[in-house]
Amino acid sequence: MALSVAIVGAGNISTVHLPAIKEARGAEVVGIFDQDTNRAQERATEYGVPRVYASWGELLGDANVQCVAVLLPHDLHERYTVEALNAGKHVVCEKPMGQSVAECDRMLAAAERAGKKLLPVHNRVYDYPAERIAEILRDGGIGEVFLAQTNGYEGPDTVGVRPWLGTKRAGGGVLMAQAVHPAYILRWLLGDVAKVSCLFGDRKVVDMTNEDTAVAVLKFRNGALAEMSATFGIAHGPFDHSIQLHGREGYLHLTSNRGPNRESQPFLLEAISPKLFGDTDLHEVELPTGGGWQHGFVRLWEDYARGLTEGTPTRVTGEDGKRAVEIIVSAYESQETGKTVSL
Repeated sequence: MALSVAIVGAGNISTVHLPAIKEARGAEVVGIFDQDTNRAQERATEYGVPRVYASWGELLGDANVQCVAVLLPHDLHERYTVEALNAGKHVVCEKPMGQSVAECDRMLAAAERAGKKLLPVHNRVYDYPAERIAEILRDGGIGEVFLAQTNGYEGPDTVGVRPWLGTKRAGGGVLMAQAVHPAYILRWLLGDVAKVSCLFGDRKVVDMTNEDTAVAVLKFRNGALAEMSATFGIAHGPFDHSIQLHGREGYLHLTSNRGPNRESQPFLLEAISPKLFGDTDLHEVELPTGGGWQHGFVRLWEDYARGLTEGTPTRVTGEDGKRAVEIIVSAYESQETGKTVSL
């Protein structure tokens, strides 16, 4: 039986989740609710959603709904997640799972009381390149990683399509909205973080309340270092989300593919690995094609659908959502205090 999902929030990100759930094996959207009923109806018509709820209470009262996808601004995640859990629904919550560790703890406690699952949208863990990187690291393809770097280069349009993100209600700026992605990927690849330090840029480029440019440094419990650069201020490309990993015996570089096949293959993964290739040249690592960058959402929903209907372990858990938020909150604390923060 397919996992029946109701969506709350018909904003921009719903246009990614709706087709992803439709394509995913084992999941289906049975309804949608948004305070803007017209917008919810437009989404329902466009993506073939059978029901538009007149109210949040009507959604919660629908016995056919097994899982609620919370696709709302950050400051609404806790309220809607807890209310859905209390109504006996599983919840898949967009990142960041909460605005603070305390919020995440309350959300996880509500899931425990209800006997339901809370899972965050950590979609990039489900991208083929991230999966391939994890395999290479596990097999010792570049040896022990000692240094990592991530870049998140986006323009002001990211804020423009989510106007609330430019206001104080966002609960953070580029770190909470964007850098949480590399934070959870790095933790998935390299393990738990021990210390965080961070600085914001003072040359504000984007008209938004919180930071538009930041650099954070992470020290992992295994001793590896990582630097995350993030901005919404890029006026002209390249817009990019990249990851570099330096190991004792090799190198990995994941970046956006700007070649002619970028629609079917949005990522480019390159490696220097004598173990894999028998030389010290830079090689392109073969990746599955098709699906575009949104395919990670499809694979996420397939994994979550199995986990919620069959009880199988999921690649990402609610605890992972909390730990990603903890990294970002620690970066804010570091910027404010001028000190390195221990987790």
